[in-house]
Amino acid sequence: MDMISKRNSLRSEFVRYVAVGGAAFAADFALLAVLTELFGVHYLVAALFAFLLGTAVNYWLSVRWVFSYRAIDVRGAEFGLFLLVGVITLGVSLGLMSLLVEGLAMHVLIAKCVVTAFTLVANFAGRRALLFTRWGRAAMISTSR
Repeated sequence: MDMISKRNSLRSEFVRYVAVGGAAFAADFALLAVLTELFGVHYLVAALFAFLLGTAVNYWLSVRWVFSYRAIDVRGAEFGLFLLVGVITLGVSLGLMSLLVEGLAMHVLIAKCVVTAFTLVANFAGRRALLFTRWGRAAMISTSR
C-alpha cells in the first residue's frame, strides 16, 4: 500500500472512529448524567460505570465498522487490551475531570465534554497501534515468545 493510500485509510478509520466515539460518548454521557443527576452518585464513581458502558459500545462498533485489520485472533484478549488502553486514558481523564470540577468549579457534564477530546485521540492512537495494525500483531507475537 502506498503512502497516499495509507494516509487515506488512516483518515477514513479516524472519521469512522469519531462517529463510533460519538455513539460511545452518548452512552457514556447519558449514564453519567442519569447516575449523577437522578441518583446522586458521586461523579467519579458514576464516571467509572459510564466509562465501562462507553467502552463496550466503542469496542463493538470499532471491530464491526472502523478497523478492517485485527492483530489479535482471540476476542477476549483483544477486548482486554482494548479495555486496558481505555483504562489508562480513563485514569488521566478522571484526573483531568477532578481538576476541572474541583479546581476550576466546572460543572461535571461540561468537564466531561472537555476531557472527551483528549480521550478520543489517545484511545484511537493507542488502540489502532496495538490492536488494529500489522505492527501491533508483530509486537504481540514478539512479546509472546
